[in-house]
Amino acid sequence: MKIGLGIGLLVCVLVPVALLLFGIVDDAQTAALILFLGGLWTIAFGAVFGGRRDRLYNVGLGIIVAVLSTFIFLPLQYTAGLVIISIVVLILASILVRPKTGPRTISQHVG
Repeated sequence: MKIGLGIGLLVCVLVPVALLLFGIVDDAQTAALILFLGGLWTIAFGAVFGGRRDRLYNVGLGIIVAVLSTFIFLPLQYTAGLVIISIVVLILASILVRPKTGPRTISQHVG
């Protein structure tokens, strides 16, 4: 059985909702927990289970989603700043990790 991103994210939503219904966490904590668990699962999926080609984007998106969960204990402007920094780092990493290809040759058909 292949592990998919969607089923893991579904679990990441259902567990915090169950904790909310049991009265263990409140609404804001539930939202932060969904974002945090979703980000962690996306990082784990990208690093371990996902395709090699999409690894950087899955891990980067997971980091961005997990950083969004910091709104629960940081001021919103700091959370926004951390998200922007994460996006910039992801862009720079995608530029640096991009596979290098040799010069393209244009085939000439002589007819």
